Amino acid sequence: MKERIISKKKSKIKKYIILTCVLVVITVASFIFYYQWFKPRKTYTVVNGYVEKISETNGILIKDEKIIEMDNKNSAIPIIEQDKRVAKDETIAIYKNDKYDEYLKQIESIDNDIQTLVKDLPIIYSVEIASIDSQISSLAKEAVGANSYLKMQEYKTKMDELSYKKIVILGELSPAGSKIREIVEKREEIEKNSKNSSSNIKSPLSGVVSYKIDELENVATVSNILKYTPQQFDTFFDKYSQSSKNQFGIKIINNFQAYFVIRIPIDENDTYIKLGNKYTIKTIDKNPLVFSGEIKRKIKSNDNYYIVFAVTNGIEDVVDIRSLTLNVIWNRQEGMAVLKEAIRRSGNDTYDYVTLVTGGRYVDIPIKIVSSSDNVCIVDNLNDEEKTALGIETNYVLSLYDVLVI
Repeated sequence: MKERIISKKKSKIKKYIILTCVLVVITVASFIFYYQWFKPRKTYTVVNGYVEKISETNGILIKDEKIIEMDNKNSAIPIIEQDKRVAKDETIAIYKNDKYDEYLKQIESIDNDIQTLVKDLPIIYSVEIASIDSQISSLAKEAVGANSYLKMQEYKTKMDELSYKKIVILGELSPAGSKIREIVEKREEIEKNSKNSSSNIKSPLSGVVSYKIDELENVATVSNILKYTPQQFDTFFDKYSQSSKNQFGIKIINNFQAYFVIRIPIDENDTYIKLGNKYTIKTIDKNPLVFSGEIKRKIKSNDNYYIVFAVTNGIEDVVDIRSLTLNVIWNRQEGMAVLKEAIRRSGNDTYDYVTLVTGGRYVDIPIKIVSSSDNVCIVDNLNDEEKTALGIETNYVLSLYDVLVI
């Protein structure tokens, strides 16, 4: 009897084991079936985008610049701010000599007289005068923190300009024959004579002013830019990238003509690099400068291209720069942007296609790739002739905001 009971228990356990195994098999099979036919699919929405073909490289800037020879016996005081444009024959700086010292004494004496007369007036002549006084006061406070002679002189020049503007307003508002008008007219006469003084340093041409000399001004010139060899360009790259000299001097830079020279490996962007074409050039920076450059010269040497771009815009922003890190955009294609992983190749390997989700169905749409990056392609629909040549009969086309299966 005891043996019979044990036998029944063993039989029962065996049935449970078999039943459990069957359930496990059914569960696993169900999961496999579900994930084969009903699994959630990753999708992508077609958007408008762009793909750029870019070379990141170092470039050198060759400028049309002229150093103004100065009298070494006398120091020069800048009148025009650094990086500002000047016209031909405009006074840039003044020699600090006896004539200049006498001029300053005369102006200081007259300004003191004017200030005394203004204080005695019962009313403020103009709201604008009060505004000018406020600006002069603010500049004076800022100038306290200036740590270079050139910067201090810039502040002084700005304050002198504001003071002169104030004098002009006082003269215009003062009645003819008044003491203030008389003194103002005297000041204007001294200013006029000062502009014709031999102490003035005038610009020999129009352009942008710089007070920094790095002794590389004549290493490469714009007049020879189309004649230099790759070996000479290599020398310029070395000298320009290693330059650290910075001494006081005056030079004028033509802000309408300069050249970027880049050296890049021969690679897949070759098809986009054409002589005479214009390209966008950007500095690699938090706030990049953007230039438009036309290829004037393209030299192939060993495994590199040496490319010369003529640039006519934004030069005033780089007057004291020799070497820059740049992005040159060779090609930019805009259109329907699709992830590469959403694009498949046809079974006979003759065309590309994407799978569209529409009305609960999946539809394959043939496409052509216009341009591509590492993970995105700009695509377009095949035209009727292309479809016919490939034996494709579908009328479905891809559009913006379509949802694709990945």
